[in-house]
Amino acid sequence: MKLLLPTDGSTYSRNAAKVAGRIATKHNAEIVIVHVVEDKGLGRKTWRETGAEQVISSIKEELVSMGCEGSKLHAEIVDGNAPEKIVKTARIHKVDRIIIGTRGQTGIKKIMGSVTQKVLQMSDILVLVVPPDYKI
Repeated sequence: MKLLLPTDGSTYSRNAAKVAGRIATKHNAEIVIVHVVEDKGLGRKTWRETGAEQVISSIKEELVSMGCEGSKLHAEIVDGNAPEKIVKTARIHKVDRIIIGTRGQTGIKKIMGSVTQKVLQMSDILVLVVPPDYKI
């Protein structure tokens, strides 16, 4: 089994990481961690790269502390539109499931669409959405 874990370092994506870690340890699964650096006209700057690497390193440490094998954790930093790149990365790596957190937005923010909502709309791969208050 192979899982994709999109992360931005938020508490919501860290919550999803805990769920992914539990699934991975139970099913001896690989986890592909992806951090998308959105291109907002700035291009990839050194400080953005460093921040992304720190987020991924922290997630990896947490997953290893949960019992995941370090050799089964892979990471990528990609540039572009987050929902598009998440779905594309899932297809490239032929993952079985995308595990993604959500903020549980309401009102105008929900109407505008979150990254998670867009991934759900675009993906032909099973998506497990971890709600903001989910406790493990």
